[in-house]
Amino acid sequence: MRIDSRRFDWLISVRERLPLFLDSLRRDDRAGCYNPCPHGSILAGERAALGFACFAKKIHDALGLWEGLPEGERSAWFSFIRSFQRPDGAFVDPGLLAGIAMPVPTWRERLKRRMKGQITPDPITDAILAETKQAIATLASSGEIPAYPFSDFPLDVVTLENRMKGFDWRHPWSAGAKSAGLAVFIQSQGPLLPQVDTPVLRQTMVRFLAGKADPETGAYFAPPTPPARGQLINGAMKVLNALEWLEEPIHYPERLIDTCLLQGPPSAGCHVVDWIYVLHRAALQTDHRRPEIQRHLVEVVDRIRLHQASDGGFSYLPGKAQSGYYGATISRGLNEGDIHGTCLLTWALAMSIDLLAWDLPGWKPFRA
Repeated sequence: MRIDSRRFDWLISVRERLPLFLDSLRRDDRAGCYNPCPHGSILAGERAALGFACFAKKIHDALGLWEGLPEGERSAWFSFIRSFQRPDGAFVDPGLLAGIAMPVPTWRERLKRRMKGQITPDPITDAILAETKQAIATLASSGEIPAYPFSDFPLDVVTLENRMKGFDWRHPWSAGAKSAGLAVFIQSQGPLLPQVDTPVLRQTMVRFLAGKADPETGAYFAPPTPPARGQLINGAMKVLNALEWLEEPIHYPERLIDTCLLQGPPSAGCHVVDWIYVLHRAALQTDHRRPEIQRHLVEVVDRIRLHQASDGGFSYLPGKAQSGYYGATISRGLNEGDIHGTCLLTWALAMSIDLLAWDLPGWKPFRA
């Protein structure tokens, strides 16, 4: 599809302005060390750093700028990410964890969970696992490995099957996200652990996810009733991310495209990128409804422009920077760009440009 001059000029300016936006977030002149936003950061946002280092690296990847950085800066950036790793392999950001409020359930809530066999939510553990996955994936995107192998994931078939069965597949956004984390650990850390049979674990995951594929919607969930649309698309995105790491195709790409095209995404950064990612991955396998996909993507590119702040960055919500991150309040939510929203929407633009076959220099999708 041809690109008109207005969109072409805007996307050229985005790629020119984003490095300046990132420079405005630099903290302590240390490679990889960034604030979440230019002016609205509060204490947790000023102390946290690991996730922001990963987001900034991915922005450089999406803009095709990473390889152009001096080798010393890239090496120092990887060292900064590795500095958060403990000897047990987990990546821990004390600044982030200090800002996460632990829920205190009432005795009734505790009793109800115990009677249902449910585990009390642990946002600290969830944040550590999510940031560990993100750090390992960010390192792997450039062929780097962590300082210590991470081994806190199922290392045998029975444990892996039980873990995945224990996810709540009625809510595939969460179950898919946890599956994507397992896929990253199996593919990237399994080969570093001599006791792990990586191909067997990989095939176990592939078979399990195939059993969650719905031939009607193309999405992944526990039958018989499809979840709400947000869960359906965002959950599919997480499972497709797992399949990408496992180097496996999507099971019903045409049906998944049909499901996505029934309705566009809500305006939050994560919804936009999830919707585009699902279409992008499915379209790599099929030309099904390609012209229609492209027409919708042009509309969504114009919607993404509404997220651009005067500072050149993108905000997670239109006109409002991201304020919460893994349960920690990191900013006042001002009308400014933020590093997470910029990462997500730069990635969304890179995937859109790829699917639209627009001839724009530098832009390229990355693997999350």
